[in-house]
Amino acid sequence: MYKGFAKFIRGKAFSILFLIVSFLSVGYTTVRIGAVLECCFAVKVYGVLFGIFLLLFGYMLLYHTSKRKIKKTRSFYELCSVVLSFLLNLVLCLLAEDFIGMFIHFSDSKVYILAIIVSVLLTVYGFLHANHIYIKHYAIPLEDRKNPVKVAFLSDIHTGTFVNKRQLRKIIDQTNRMQCDYVLIAGDTFDVDAFDYCNLSEIAEELQRLKAVKGVYAILGNHDPVSTDARMREFFQKSKIRLLVDEIIETEDFIIIGRDDINSNPKRKALTEIVQKICSDKPKILMDHNPVGIADGIQNDIDLVVCGHTHKGQFFPANLFTKWSYGKQGFYGYSKTNKTHSIVSSGAGYFQMPIRIGTNSEIVQIDIT
Repeated sequence: MYKGFAKFIRGKAFSILFLIVSFLSVGYTTVRIGAVLECCFAVKVYGVLFGIFLLLFGYMLLYHTSKRKIKKTRSFYELCSVVLSFLLNLVLCLLAEDFIGMFIHFSDSKVYILAIIVSVLLTVYGFLHANHIYIKHYAIPLEDRKNPVKVAFLSDIHTGTFVNKRQLRKIIDQTNRMQCDYVLIAGDTFDVDAFDYCNLSEIAEELQRLKAVKGVYAILGNHDPVSTDARMREFFQKSKIRLLVDEIIETEDFIIIGRDDINSNPKRKALTEIVQKICSDKPKILMDHNPVGIADGIQNDIDLVVCGHTHKGQFFPANLFTKWSYGKQGFYGYSKTNKTHSIVSSGAGYFQMPIRIGTNSEIVQIDIT
């Protein structure tokens, strides 16, 4: 499924390397901030700072096995995420200043204070920017199309920890204002385990408001419950959304194919097996949460493949690792190979950290001609 750097980044070696780099970053930040406090207030609190930073980072890692149903636990996780977002920006600023300081001499106290101010501004900007939703437009010419069709394409909403009911309503309102013929949701409607603690009735009521003349269709992502969980089909039925799990549906304009997520179900049906059931010459649109499915789409002469999952990296430097992992085609945006068009969205929501820097929260409008 994954090769080269994409395989390495998902292996144990990278996990160990990540922990080592994170531990060193905590130590580096402790020394730098401790120096600021010592310079300004003549106090030495290096040990206290190191303990606090290590506690925050450790909790973020352990959160995935903690009791997320407890609201206080989730609230503390949100606080840790914001603080770590700031610390990430601070480490990058301090490293940049250390590099520049090799050539230009700065006053130590002023340099540290400037780094803290810039880091705060970046964190605030990243938080506000993540909550602003952009519309990304693509015009796709497909063969045998008589009338133009407008499609709203959503992915990676991640309802739960950071994307609350109000933000979900904002996404839906923006989608409805586009007045599209179809709405396609390409997975990760929920954040990790959020299905178990969210008010599902309220979320279903919000999703019911999605307006599309010719239908709303969805697939699952790696953060959603697995496809064998009967609650998922029940939830999407209540939301008046057609869930497709390795299934096809013929509409007035297209054949829409929805695949199960490859991470959640590595033994999902082969696309070749699914498309064998198609008896129509209508253009085929494939929804696959993970961009690794684009290759299958090309091999099976799919007209348009829509994916999410990558978030375009969401923030620096994660965007670099994501691009190296998925390559240009699978990282973000539009590409075409042979007859197959593909679009990878950065997603309407966000996860892990409530910031976006260098990427947008987006809804994709596809004008098919």
